[in-house]
Amino acid sequence: MKIKVTQTLDAVIGGWTAPRGAREHFGSLLLGLYDGPPQRAGKALLFIGHVGTGFDQPLQDAIAKQLTGLQIAKCPFDKTPDTNEKAFWTRPELVARVRYSGWTDENRLRHPVFIAMREDAKPQDSQWQGEVSAQPAATVVHAREASAPVLSQKVAIEAELFKGKRENVIIELDGKRVRLSHLNKIYFPEPGYAKRDLLAYYYRVAEHILPFLENRPLVLRRYPDGVQGQAFFQKDLSEGLPDWFKTIPIHSESKRKMVHYAIANDLPSLLFLTNLGCIDHNPWSSRIDDLDHPDYFFFDLDPSEGATFKTVLEIGRSLCQKMEKLDLNFFLKTSGATGLHIYIPVDRVYTYQQLRAFGDVIAHLVARELPKQVTFERTVAKRPRGGVLIDVDQNSQGRPLAAAYSVRAFPKATVSAPLEPRELRATLRAEKFDLESIVARIAAKGDLWKDFWKRRQRIEPAVEKLSSQFGEKT
Repeated sequence: MKIKVTQTLDAVIGGWTAPRGAREHFGSLLLGLYDGPPQRAGKALLFIGHVGTGFDQPLQDAIAKQLTGLQIAKCPFDKTPDTNEKAFWTRPELVARVRYSGWTDENRLRHPVFIAMREDAKPQDSQWQGEVSAQPAATVVHAREASAPVLSQKVAIEAELFKGKRENVIIELDGKRVRLSHLNKIYFPEPGYAKRDLLAYYYRVAEHILPFLENRPLVLRRYPDGVQGQAFFQKDLSEGLPDWFKTIPIHSESKRKMVHYAIANDLPSLLFLTNLGCIDHNPWSSRIDDLDHPDYFFFDLDPSEGATFKTVLEIGRSLCQKMEKLDLNFFLKTSGATGLHIYIPVDRVYTYQQLRAFGDVIAHLVARELPKQVTFERTVAKRPRGGVLIDVDQNSQGRPLAAAYSVRAFPKATVSAPLEPRELRATLRAEKFDLESIVARIAAKGDLWKDFWKRRQRIEPAVEKLSSQFGEKT
């Protein structure tokens, strides 16, 4: 049971942000309060956050006319606020009434909702003193956790995540607060793992998975009720975010709008996304500072109906042999299901198309060697029974693959587990790598992908060798 205590506030509108999604005029209003008595000249307008909900279309139309009529070039706040979208400024002559649930540690409104324009209110009466200082620090009360403290000590956080019993808790990491909810909900009924176990796993392996998520757009697949519940994909993440959470706007040609992709650069961000129901984490192959040039490419071995994991391993071994002959650095991992992933780290100088073409040549060399086992038919229904697709087309902008150490949304809570080449034996069973065994495996073997970014390479020497190989065979 959740009891939300809400309050209202009259705030000065100092600007607005560019619209997102289907909105036409603005994304949110930028709000402030004056610091100092109304009669004092030169008092500062302090930014207190933005409100982006509570507007219907006619209201948006009316407010937009008022804003554009008062637009100015200079920011009216004492400090220019950080915004996710481009900001526009207005003379601080309009007042909005908002409903909110409390204040963050950064003195920002928590969960603000627009109520109405206050045509009768004077902006100079919207004061910092009397509004912020008079309000209680916490105004959202959860009946089951009313007495639960915010956990900021490492020992307390780990005790709760690893063996605790609370249903909901707030943890603070590096000054960033993350609300973790429904911790006892069963996400994987077969082994009995709860949402708490998933969060605890990512807490433990964060240093190993984060290097493959940092500064990359993430495509989210959310399972709010676990693997047996309904799941949905989400690319655009723009609502209900903590102030500290980062997103990156990328224009979508198909949707003809900006899509705000999540970025997970630290442990709080990783846990925040996991708490949303993201069982696995799926990054782009390129980083946000150069989306057109990936720093790795991969072979995705995808078995068709009737194909055994033994066949997948046979093709994997053949691919590894080809890359060893080409003197290429490569890294292996299970898909977390019945497939296999082989990654090649590269310098960021090649386009996706160039890397696909390079990978396609290597894949066809394997197909020559194993013609009955390999297929290039992407349509599942048309694939030959028992064949394995060597997929290189997945190396495209916006088409991610589950990161190494990512838990997969399958019944046994299997993990996309890094492998050594010598482990590609017929006796290998991918299902043995789950969110419990991986932690022990890392303790025993170390991080098999720890040198990934040190092994980036140019592919021109391998291209020359491939050219000579094809020359010999023609």
